[in-house]
Amino acid sequence: MSRNEFRFVVDGVDLSIEQQTLIATEIQKAGLAALRTADAKLVSPLTLGHRNLKLRPEWNGLWVIDGPLAEELGQRINDFGFWIQR
Repeated sequence: MSRNEFRFVVDGVDLSIEQQTLIATEIQKAGLAALRTADAKLVSPLTLGHRNLKLRPEWNGLWVIDGPLAEELGQRINDFGFWIQR
């Protein structure tokens, strides 16, 4: 399984928490759009991430996980009860 990591860094600009959150949201949208544009062949993707910088700033971002690891993590999330059947 391979891993590709892409970063967007802003240096020398003071941004408020609200601005950082807005930028993080837009970067997440752009990353997912780029996967579609690149016609990435995802089998069973699991998307994890958040943009609440006050909660856990080191987790700021978006992870798209595919394959067996995505299935395993998805099942663990379901086991925790975060999944709601509709």
